[in-house]
Amino acid sequence: MPIKIIIDTDIGENIDDLLAVAFALTSPEFEIVAITTVNGDTPARSRIARRTTATFRKPHTPVAAGYVDSMPHGDQGIVPESSVTQGALAPNEADLPPPSPLRADELIAQLAAEQPGEIWLLTIGAMTNVGHAFVRYPETALNLRGVVSCGGRFATPPVAIGWNLRYDPIAAAVTACSGVDWTLLSEGMMDDAALREEDVERIKDAGLPTTDLLARAMELWKKNKRDATPTPRLNDLSVLFYLMNEEWIPVRRGRAIIAISPDRIAELWIEHDPAGPHTLGRSLDNQRAEWLRALFMERILSAAAG
Repeated sequence: MPIKIIIDTDIGENIDDLLAVAFALTSPEFEIVAITTVNGDTPARSRIARRTTATFRKPHTPVAAGYVDSMPHGDQGIVPESSVTQGALAPNEADLPPPSPLRADELIAQLAAEQPGEIWLLTIGAMTNVGHAFVRYPETALNLRGVVSCGGRFATPPVAIGWNLRYDPIAAAVTACSGVDWTLLSEGMMDDAALREEDVERIKDAGLPTTDLLARAMELWKKNKRDATPTPRLNDLSVLFYLMNEEWIPVRRGRAIIAISPDRIAELWIEHDPAGPHTLGRSLDNQRAEWLRALFMERILSAAAG
């Protein structure tokens, strides 16, 4: 049976979010039961997600916009859309599937309650939606099968809190204490799985709606993201590869401790313990990273050909 997943994402900023969603949509191992968007202009991110699901022929996938600001602020304002580098993919609602009427945390809680123990929540952005779901609907932590997050450096010392946890450390701390089965994977784990120039060209040359969308997204990302890497990395795909085969991504048990100072500076400590409540990602060797890059290309181009 396909693995049921919710993808919670800040799609539209870095390119790896969109590539991860595209890979999940093309992989028979997964059933995306919902996508939720987080951080900043979440309505714009929702439009990009719905453009992606429609282009990959999954227009009925529920997509819910979530919180624009970190806990405990909630929704005190929307950041400029300039942070959404790929906004031109879906500048308005024209020809898009309708968004979910629910807010992200409510949709997560509802789906988990309807299918207890069946759904994995994958977080590849700030954890604000997850934190609110666990606070507003405490039973969600028990109803989810688990949470898998890309969010720090756990593979090699020095241990550091990553951007996806740093954007909302309160929400990350809530998750760590919620009792949910939480797997933390290093943000840089897939650095060696960056696409090659020839991969980008193959996607551009495929000339079909799915690959045209990816090519356009990469073009916008390179143009608008100041710190864009020479070619897209596949960091966010680690959460999918982990669920596809737990042997592909090496892990160990332990405990993640997030401490937050009064000025909201967050620090992360890792305690390795075979009986620990959390699963912590380890380093990924170059050979495995290369194999996963090739798998991504195979899935994307096969889906386009089909």
